[in-house]
Amino acid sequence: MANLVEQYGFRDDVVEELVKDLVGPAEGADEIITDLPLDRYIAGVLWPADDLLQEAPEPDSGEAEEYDSGDSPISQALMRYPTSMGITFSVDLAKASSVQIAVDAAKYVPSGKMDSGETSGSERPARRKQRAKPDSWIRHPQVVDPIEWDVSTPGAKKIDVVSGLQLYVYARLPKNGRVAVSVALRNTQVPPRGELRDAYAWFQVGVEVQSSAQSIVDRSSYGVLSDDADLRSAALLYRNARVFAIGHGCAAIWDRDGTSSHVERVASTFIPRQEIFRAKPGGVSEDIDLRMSFLSNATDEELATNLGRLVTEYREWIDRLTTNVQNGEAHVEDGLKAVADEHVSRARGAAERIQNGINLIVTDRDAGRAFRLANAAMQLQRARQDWVRSGAVGVVGDGVQQSWRPFQIAYILLNLPGLADPNHEDRDIADLLWFPTGGGKTEAYLGLVAFTIFHRRLKDPETLGVAVIMRYTLRLLTIQQFERATMLLCSLERLRQRENDLGHRPFSIGLWVGQGATPNTLLEARKSLRDIADGRELNEKNPVQLTQCPWCGQDLNESHYSVVKSPDERLRIACGNGSCDFRDGLPAYLVDQDIYRVRPELVLGTVDKFAQMTWREEVRNLFARDGIGTPPSLIIQDELHLISGPLGSIVGLYEAAIDAACGQLTSEGVRGRPKVIASTATIRRADRQIRAVFDRRAQQFPPPGIDPDQSFFAEPAPREQFGTREYVGVMAPGTSHATLMVRVYAAILQAAHDLAASPETRDPYWTLLGYFNSLRVLGSANLQVEGDVRDRLQLVARRKQASPRDLRPPVELTSRVPSADIPRTLKSLEKAFASGSANDVVLATNMISVGVDIDRLGLMAVMGQPQSSAEYIQATSRVGRQHPGLVVTIFNSARSRDRSHYENFVPYHQALYRAVEATSATPFAARARDRALHGVLVSLARLLVNDLASNGSAHKATVRYDEITQLAEFLEQRAQAVTDPEEAEDTKNQLGALLEVWAEAAESRPDMQYRNSRDYDDSLLVPSDVALTDEDIEYSTRDAPWPTLQSMRDVDAESALFQISARKVAR
Repeated sequence: MANLVEQYGFRDDVVEELVKDLVGPAEGADEIITDLPLDRYIAGVLWPADDLLQEAPEPDSGEAEEYDSGDSPISQALMRYPTSMGITFSVDLAKASSVQIAVDAAKYVPSGKMDSGETSGSERPARRKQRAKPDSWIRHPQVVDPIEWDVSTPGAKKIDVVSGLQLYVYARLPKNGRVAVSVALRNTQVPPRGELRDAYAWFQVGVEVQSSAQSIVDRSSYGVLSDDADLRSAALLYRNARVFAIGHGCAAIWDRDGTSSHVERVASTFIPRQEIFRAKPGGVSEDIDLRMSFLSNATDEELATNLGRLVTEYREWIDRLTTNVQNGEAHVEDGLKAVADEHVSRARGAAERIQNGINLIVTDRDAGRAFRLANAAMQLQRARQDWVRSGAVGVVGDGVQQSWRPFQIAYILLNLPGLADPNHEDRDIADLLWFPTGGGKTEAYLGLVAFTIFHRRLKDPETLGVAVIMRYTLRLLTIQQFERATMLLCSLERLRQRENDLGHRPFSIGLWVGQGATPNTLLEARKSLRDIADGRELNEKNPVQLTQCPWCGQDLNESHYSVVKSPDERLRIACGNGSCDFRDGLPAYLVDQDIYRVRPELVLGTVDKFAQMTWREEVRNLFARDGIGTPPSLIIQDELHLISGPLGSIVGLYEAAIDAACGQLTSEGVRGRPKVIASTATIRRADRQIRAVFDRRAQQFPPPGIDPDQSFFAEPAPREQFGTREYVGVMAPGTSHATLMVRVYAAILQAAHDLAASPETRDPYWTLLGYFNSLRVLGSANLQVEGDVRDRLQLVARRKQASPRDLRPPVELTSRVPSADIPRTLKSLEKAFASGSANDVVLATNMISVGVDIDRLGLMAVMGQPQSSAEYIQATSRVGRQHPGLVVTIFNSARSRDRSHYENFVPYHQALYRAVEATSATPFAARARDRALHGVLVSLARLLVNDLASNGSAHKATVRYDEITQLAEFLEQRAQAVTDPEEAEDTKNQLGALLEVWAEAAESRPDMQYRNSRDYDDSLLVPSDVALTDEDIEYSTRDAPWPTLQSMRDVDAESALFQISARKVAR
């Protein structure tokens, strides 16, 4: 493994090369360049005061309103070609009444002969066509002595620090003994008509402010308490994340000692940087043994003693936290102490629940045995995983040293009582596992999967049915996690074969994602396999989803997939490796038809697939509603933050049907409903979202402490032990966003090529992962990488007298990529630099925001600030998982939101999780009801009423009217529990209207089906896409057939916009 010190050095050198390329000077303080300076350097520039350049001023961000007139330097920092830049900070007048201001700037003076002809640089303003240009430019740094400035007197003052460069200082009226001060530099030069503007621009500009006695004070207002519990919590956690300055046309940085609320120095920068420390699992004392091998064989007494120490140490940590808050050592101000008490109370509750889990496994025989077997399965799975990832060479390790992280075993123990007892009060709690991306959340809930499956078998060795449903929102994540989960189910099956009390039925797993990825029927699977064998590329219905045997590492292709008829007709996946335990067939099912028949213990699916409850009778098999087997007892919702907005609202409606199908519907609600657990690394207001979607209380684990990333189970990792992730911001007014992207890509790609380093040090920074907010921008970037970036690499290499980097065609990870290609693309990302076949550039959209766990990736460029902070955190967490990571955010100067994030770069990034936006789901809002309430009512009927299950039974609504009415009443109760009284009443009225329509349609259409594709007049339902495209009929829920969703993904109706001629309008 590469040395961290070497990788930090390499990362710094890459950033330095980027700074040299964009800001300069690239070749020293007295460099001589042959390019036009305004072409050579595009950031850190003050343009000349030329009105012709400002034809398209930047939209006002609201920043300038605080200042006097539109011609103030602060306002002019917002222009398309800014003539000024500066910073604003605050001074404590009780400590100092003056500051020292240092100024940096350089000019490039033309030298040598003048070549006739116009410039034609593609990066220049349209009006910049001149008569001649020199053949070289000499850099002249300006020497300016520091200026002492009295800030105690309000007002604005200007002085010329050198000819053509003005210093502007604006001191506002003091408030509470503090004065806000803006310091700016302004280019006052006006080029004569016909002259090159380069000679009248200032480059590498900057201001630095020093004060005595640390008189520059915090400007943040995040400590103001709110009615929002999450904001109160953030105010406590990030109370030490101070803001000492903001930038105008630049970013601001400062030097700070520890948690001090005062600093001596603030300065401007055009390439801001902020290092983010990783969170690591908290440590426990060495006498606590969390090895899976120990826990799988320990006696009850050993389990109670060993795991009891974990709870004891947690409680001792809580006690120390309480003491530190009370005695002032934690530096928690009085206004935040009540919030700290809330955090402590939550932690004590978690400790008690962990202890309850320990009590269960040492007093309940089945729970104790299931816990031990789950540990044995996870040990076996982890050993296999390590062996396969290392190339499946040699003998598989025994995994004896495989160990849980403290938060993982604690989360498992905390959930055991609710899993073991279907009527336990914890079934009304959704336990949210909150841990930073890459921390090991998946292993924690895989442990719970293993426990749940084993526990059911121990209770009834012949039990049948789906035990666990794991749901994802993104196809990429579902398929990737399926590989991991299949390995676990193989481990469970190997243990079942060895033990004599786990029944005769094999354990298995199913991938339930629909025909957009996999076939629905075996007939489709057989046809798809023939098509692949004939060389056709499939964009859908592709059964080849596993490209590697999870047990032996053998590569898989279509030849390893076949539809067999014995003992039952199914799609078999057999690696054929004679030494593989599953050479004759993996316990994995990829075709819907197989999944409905076999009912695998674990089903992985996308949330939108559950809309099929309305359309397909066979879906009830997954919930044992056909009278065979036991319904699911655990539902895992991964990446909860994605269940929000329109999708979250629709999911919340259908969740009512899932809840009822898994439990027992009574007049008081659902008894024995499934246990729900969820995970995320980025969410706010999770309690409201979980109540809206799942009708449960939320409890976060681990509960937060009083500082970010510190909760006993997690703590900030020293940079000497774990690689940090460094964020770098770039913005270049006067240059297009696309051109800035080309410059950034070329600079860092060539730097990764040129810098001296070992292959291990270079590898994390060899593959550039480009992140885009839209497919449109990504499509343009794909062309630019193939063209402009390659050309720019030639230029950069020529300047360095190096060989240009030769780029392979960029790889895409977007929704446009066929499902079958995704596993192959992900595997290609694992190829290291030393292999000679590593990818150079990978272009991706939010498809990679979750679930792409490629440890070697260390370099990312983000094209524009993403729409949400959660997306930004999730996406950028794809790099720097194992090595020091580097994220370059390419801000668009034409967008005020991007500019704001750039000017506040350090404050934003030092408290990233504080900026996560609140998520929301409103399942019983009018729009959601119109789209899906009838679909949920039909789902409940088909799931819970046997006579209404088949497609041809829709006309029986009059006969089963009382049962349907009870289902409607259940939905009314659900609405009352999760929404306001007004919406609940509207839901009741709408359900009444739906019942009336259904009954009338059933009475008038005695042969009515749920779906009659030949005659929708005899259907209760019509697919939404058919309803939208049928111009002859206006479908609505006021009459049958009802337009109904087939996927929860397509929840937003689209409107077509047509241009109509003025002549037609006149008529």
